[in-house]
Amino acid sequence: MGEGNLVVFKGTVDGIVVILDEKASFDEVINRFKEKLNESKTFFKGSKVCVRFKGRILSTDEQNELIDILRKQDIINISFVHPFENEPIPYDERMLWVKNELDTMNGSLTHFHYGIVRSGMQIEYPGNIIVFGDINPGGVIKAGGNVIIFGSVKGKIHAGLDANFKHPFIIGKGLMPIQIGIQNVIAPCPKDEKNTSDDLEIAYLVDEQVYVDVLDTKSINHMLSANDKQGV
Repeated sequence: MGEGNLVVFKGTVDGIVVILDEKASFDEVINRFKEKLNESKTFFKGSKVCVRFKGRILSTDEQNELIDILRKQDIINISFVHPFENEPIPYDERMLWVKNELDTMNGSLTHFHYGIVRSGMQIEYPGNIIVFGDINPGGVIKAGGNVIIFGSVKGKIHAGLDANFKHPFIIGKGLMPIQIGIQNVIAPCPKDEKNTSDDLEIAYLVDEQVYVDVLDTKSINHMLSANDKQGV
């Protein structure tokens, strides 16, 4: 593939898909990615965008390098980064946030909702919210703390409205809300793609950006056993 096609940006309704060449060396791809970011200064004009990477299976180190570039650059205002394609997300220290939050006094301040949150319904609670049902388009969840949803997520979800929750998170199946908010950061999700995944996913905040990881069984087991390993 020619150098110009090592990295291709494709615009979506509210973001970009970054297609990485699968055969070139990663160093070549990284260099071209940085060049494409610089070339995109005037195109994006400072608007907040969602980012999805496709086309290449990446190691954990390679994923981290791409994320690090996005964090440090000041060209495109990133609001939401999707999980990397076809690559299970390994355990990460950030998964400890779930356990740490639930181990605090805040963890006991929880509202349970049973049933579908339909269009026009709004559930607000100063602590955590756990929903046993789907969040339909037009349904709204606002929590001072964390949000856990045992169902599909297609409405508007906002977690961490109370500053006492230091690392708020949102967990749901195939996260695809119309809008997702964590603390003071609001991130729209792509409107032209459908998430049909049955995986549990976790959304969390790093450096004023929303990230989403697959929360698989291995990650949960690591998270629950981390207390002994790290003295949580």
